[in-house]
Amino acid sequence: MKPFVAIGGFSLPFETVRSVESNLNQLCRRVGFPPKEPFKWSPGRNQWMREGLVGEQRKQFFFNVVDLLESAGATAFVAISDTQSRKATKVSTPEGDVANMILERIHLHLVHEGTEGLVIADRPGGSRLEEEKFLLSCLEMMQEGAGYVVPDKVCINVVSSPAKFIRLLQAADMVVSCTLSRVAGEFTHAPPVFEKIRRIFFSDSGRIGGIGLKLHPDFNYANLYHWLVGDDTLWRFNVGARLPLPNRPYANSPDVY
Repeated sequence: MKPFVAIGGFSLPFETVRSVESNLNQLCRRVGFPPKEPFKWSPGRNQWMREGLVGEQRKQFFFNVVDLLESAGATAFVAISDTQSRKATKVSTPEGDVANMILERIHLHLVHEGTEGLVIADRPGGSRLEEEKFLLSCLEMMQEGAGYVVPDKVCINVVSSPAKFIRLLQAADMVVSCTLSRVAGEFTHAPPVFEKIRRIFFSDSGRIGGIGLKLHPDFNYANLYHWLVGDDTLWRFNVGARLPLPNRPYANSPDVY
């Protein structure tokens, strides 16, 4: 399997943001997180969660996080691309490519809801210069478009903050990381949590593939839409093809390329 890069998260109705952030904080306190300690899908060696929340307790914690999001009306989006394929949008890096694809999907969701929104992202790793490059690329996407739409339903440019300060950003990281693990074939920890996450993916006309979950390039990964999110048809340019496609990778299983 080729190396992957992913980006994504979820939307919330504005009136639920405060309550979900508060409920996530309460959940973390109940299970024993030290004050200001973040949670992650794959915690590092220096994080309390690595040894302090394991096995069934960690799985139940992730279940509870997704339940809080679902009960508040969250809608999830994840874009994943292999880093060795041609870009889907007019950018030079795989990271910029998935960022553009996710902004497109956020825009389409906002159009569907008849509203506008703000996007808050985790601060990219590296220097402040890297952060500025990321935010500039988002601004260029919003002003000019890089794919099929100009995401003008996003009110202002993307705003960034360290995820360790915002539980909602930690939950977004969990959604993306679990989804990426499942797409990459991890079959021990990711499947049960992903089964709950799939319930909140953005969908249109009964399909999630290409809408809430975007895998690029479709030619290589379209059958995963069938195995992972239950799609029975791949739509391209208003033409549908039944899934799984017998002549494409993952024709018989999500675990065999």
